[in-house]
Amino acid sequence: MALQPLSTRLLLELLDFFEESGQGVTDADGQRLQGLPGWHVVGRTSLTADETSAWMERIGYFGSYPAHIGDECVAVDLEEDDEPGQYWYRSPETFRKKYVSSTDAAVFAISAPKLLNQVATLLDIPHAQRKGIDTPFLDGALWHLGKARIGSAHTDIWFVRNLAARAAEVIGHFRSRKLPDQGLILSSGRTLPDVIAAPREYRVMSMREVLVAHSECPCIDIDLVHRYMSSGSKGKPDSSLPVRFDPYSNTLVISTKSSKPWVIKGKRQVAVVRYLFEQFSNGRRAAPAGEILAAVYGSAKQGRSHRLQNIFSGNSFWEEYITRDENGNYGFLLN
Repeated sequence: MALQPLSTRLLLELLDFFEESGQGVTDADGQRLQGLPGWHVVGRTSLTADETSAWMERIGYFGSYPAHIGDECVAVDLEEDDEPGQYWYRSPETFRKKYVSSTDAAVFAISAPKLLNQVATLLDIPHAQRKGIDTPFLDGALWHLGKARIGSAHTDIWFVRNLAARAAEVIGHFRSRKLPDQGLILSSGRTLPDVIAAPREYRVMSMREVLVAHSECPCIDIDLVHRYMSSGSKGKPDSSLPVRFDPYSNTLVISTKSSKPWVIKGKRQVAVVRYLFEQFSNGRRAAPAGEILAAVYGSAKQGRSHRLQNIFSGNSFWEEYITRDENGNYGFLLN
């Protein structure tokens, strides 16, 4: 499946529409569809025309329209006009015909496989494991995205829509089936209220919680998810720092930057970034070059660089992520 590039803003808006469409609407033929009215989409979205056509499709048309009468809205019959691409209704105030575009009269839906494959990609779930995306376990409500690496463990990832209305079904699914005792359930909307416990050792998080804040491109905060999955308490940890370092893939991500993640090569370069990240996690925004070099080389005498820049010789990319202040201390470049 060819995936469209998207920003964090676009992903969040698509998730909101996906969540709302799970409540369902009734079309002109009386069928219950999981979609949203065109007048609702066009009136609220900041999606461009190209983004709308790329991510949403028309799956039907409405037989009624919310017409204004004073300060209230009433449902009036909507008829297809002889003019192509146009509908009309009779105004309850003037009894005159008023026209509505076919876009406003349409039922729009976001393809679940297309959107959920995007989420699975953010989690680095292999395509071969995504069979549950095409075949939901609860129709229109629950999908298995596959297994993602959370910390050192490969964890089952599930995705739920309209959890507020279908909580009993979702919880029943995880209690009755022979599934692993632990997993992560991602919600396109809200999570479970505090008075309802998640089944077994499953954790429920909303997509808005797990996406890195202030990042132009969508990125899942794996560190936050890992701390929540491994915590003994049910309370969610605070959001992670704007800097994240994955020691398994040696990848550095700074959420306030639009640059792509930095996959670090070389033992010494990794050691520098790891040390800076450890200091940053403990509240230190910068450290002297001598201290960093001592941490990197330890007691080794041979092959030792005397300047931090020498470790990154031939790699100018590091300067987009590490900066030197007026006192000669080094830290992450956050802006």
